[in-house]
This record gives sequence, structure tokens and C-alpha cells, in this order.
Amino acid sequence: MKHILTAGAALAAGIAGQVQAGELTAWVMDAAAEKPYFAQLETAFNAAHSADGITLDVVPLPSYNDALQAATVDRSLPDIILVDGPNMASMAWAGTLQPIGHLVEPELLEDMLPVVKAQGTYGPTGEIYFLSQYDSSVILWGNRAMLEAANVRIPTSVEDAWTRDEMAAALEALAEVDGVKWPLDMKLNYGAGEWMTYGFAPFIQSNGGDLMNRVTWQADGALNGPESVEAITEIQNWYRNGWIVPASAGDNQFYGEKSAALSWVGNWMWPPHSEGLGEDLVFIPAPKFGPEGPKAPNGGWGWSVPASTENLDDVKVFLDFVMSAEQVAKYADITGFAPARAAAVPLSEKYGGDGPQSLFLDQGNCCAVVRPVHPAYPVITLSWSQAMQNILSDGLADVQTELDAAARAIDLEIEDSQGYPPFNAVSSN
Repeated sequence: MKHILTAGAALAAGIAGQVQAGELTAWVMDAAAEKPYFAQLETAFNAAHSADGITLDVVPLPSYNDALQAATVDRSLPDIILVDGPNMASMAWAGTLQPIGHLVEPELLEDMLPVVKAQGTYGPTGEIYFLSQYDSSVILWGNRAMLEAANVRIPTSVEDAWTRDEMAAALEALAEVDGVKWPLDMKLNYGAGEWMTYGFAPFIQSNGGDLMNRVTWQADGALNGPESVEAITEIQNWYRNGWIVPASAGDNQFYGEKSAALSWVGNWMWPPHSEGLGEDLVFIPAPKFGPEGPKAPNGGWGWSVPASTENLDDVKVFLDFVMSAEQVAKYADITGFAPARAAAVPLSEKYGGDGPQSLFLDQGNCCAVVRPVHPAYPVITLSWSQAMQNILSDGLADVQTELDAAARAIDLEIEDSQGYPPFNAVSSN
């Protein structure tokens, strides 16, 4: 993986990548956790297929989304791109992507986690536009010593997850333990971005709410309904009680300073958490925040093919390779994310046994909720995350008012786009 390019240079690389048959160019984000995987992907693919006349150039880009947008406008996208799963529907609706399910074997699709396949399926056509090698989730990471000092029960499976009342009682008890400044880190330092949607929507979904009604594709009544307001008010009360690490305290209160006893965050924090806590690190499932039981987020980045790509025979070779059980297992072991294919699980060092990370797979199989596969998702997540930022910035904002404003903004956007046809027809998707 030879390149770290500016967006302008990458556009030229993308154009060049489409000129010669057999020369594939794939754009990926320039992220530290994934970089080793992408480096080996280029090397392994070329070792396997260069003798067949197909080579792969993997191009990591800083400011990745900006580069994608610029190349979309300039019609200079490369053969293959990484896409953040929730944005797929917007890009498919706009005609930027083409379906790719027919480029892989049906057996491969059948082997994928259902929620990962659902994330890549564009509702109006039922076709696959996106294939991810992994699934992600969020759990409660705990400090065993602090939990034992507070005499707090430590759940070990989804079946015995804490109820909302149990979790509140645990936070109250942990607040009295020496060394605990804040019982719970919810990564408010991540700011008003996708984390606010990914990390907090499960609480309303467990309680019977959602980001939008997935039949009518309207936010009003779901995002701002009583179930959602109740769940978020509970979390706001925890913040007011001083139980949640404020954004100003930074990222390392759980694994570094050890002033927080619990952390609600995803797979990507495995390296610092395991290094920081060692044998004191425990994995606790998502709580039963309401009558729907434990709910967890899912999804992540995956492979899509621009509508402009024509060398689909070569792309098929790439997709077969990158979605192979061996490569999916490598992705899991390098990054810590859960394998998207069942056949990859026994090949993975991290997920192949009964290790603690198997909880991520359990949640993916039982409790994951796909973020709405809808063209308005960029506005959905922007509106919701801004509301959550307001609600948890000082704990004083009125929850109903903030969620009402978010629902209004989403529904106005959908109305302004004439309902994003064919999503404007009532659907069972």
C-alpha cells in the first residue's frame, strides 16, 4: 500500500485506475486501526492474482469523505470504494453506486450475519449495494475490581443483562467506591458526530422507540415519542447525578486514569482497554433498557462499486478475495471487529474460541438494530446527534423539546425531497 495521497492526487489516481483492464484501484480511509489490514490486502491480492493479469492498488485517503464527494462531482471515482454503511442508501438513491450482490456467490451471502447483509441491502430493490467484512457493536466494559468493591453483579451473557433499574443501582453504588470519580464513560468526548447516533439509539430502541418509523419512514412519533423521551431522560438524569464522564474529561478516564468504572463503547477500544486494565477488564452486555430487551448498534464500513465502474469481471475477483473467510478473519484479528461471515469465526484468533469478545458476536446475532437504510440518513444522524449533544452538554436542555426539533428537521428534509421516491410509498421494509 504505497500511497498517502491528497484528495486531488487521489482523483488522478482514480482516473488512471479505470483506464487499464486488470488494474484495480480501491480507495480506503486512512485510519490507524485498519491501515495494517489494507496493507496486507494489497500484498496478498497481488500475490494471488498478478499472474492472472489483475493487480490491486489500495489508496488510503485522509479527509476521506471529502475526497469521495469531490470525485463523485467530478465523475472520477475509482473501481472500488469503502463506504460507511449508513450512507449507502443515500449514495444508491443518488445513482452513485451500482448493485453488487450478483458479483458474489449466493453461498457467501447466506454465510453473512443477517444484520450485516441487511445493512448492505437497498430496500426499494432488495439488492445488495455494499459488502462489509465485519460487524461492530457496543458493550459495557467494566473494571472488575471496582465492580466487586461496589458489590455489583457482573452479567456474563445477553440473557442476564442488567435491567435499566439494575444499571442505575450499579452506577449509584459505584459512585461511592474509592477512586471512582464518574461511574460511567459514554464517550461524550467524541462530540456531535455519528457516535451519538450509533451509541445512544439502542437505549430508545430497547424501550420501544426508534430513530424513525420503518414502515412510514417518518421520524415524528418514533424519535420523539414517549418511549424515546423516557429513555433519554433517564440518561440525562444520570448525567445530572454526576455519573457520566463529561466531554471535557477526555478519552482515557476508564482505561488510563481509571477514574471511571464502566465504559459504553465499541470493539475499536479493545487495544487500549485490554492494555490498560489487563485481567481487571470485564465484558458486560448491553442493558435491557426497556421491554424490547437488550439492543445494540451494528455496522461499519464496507465495499461498494461506483456506477461508473465497468470492469466488473475484475471487481468480482476482488470481492471474492476480500470477502473470503480467510480475509474476513484477518480483518477481525487485525482490527478487533467481529467477523461478518460465520465461516470466518473458527479461523479468527480473537473470535474462534469462547473468549470474551464472543459477546460482540452474540449481540450481533440477537440484538443488533440496523441504522435506517434510508436516503435521508445523513440528516437523520445529524439531527439526532445534535439533539443528544444539547441534552448532554450541561444536562439542562428539555428532552422533549430537543427530540421534537430533531424529528421536525428529519421529516421536513424528507418532505422537501418528495419523500425520496420510492420511499414515499408506505413500505414494509
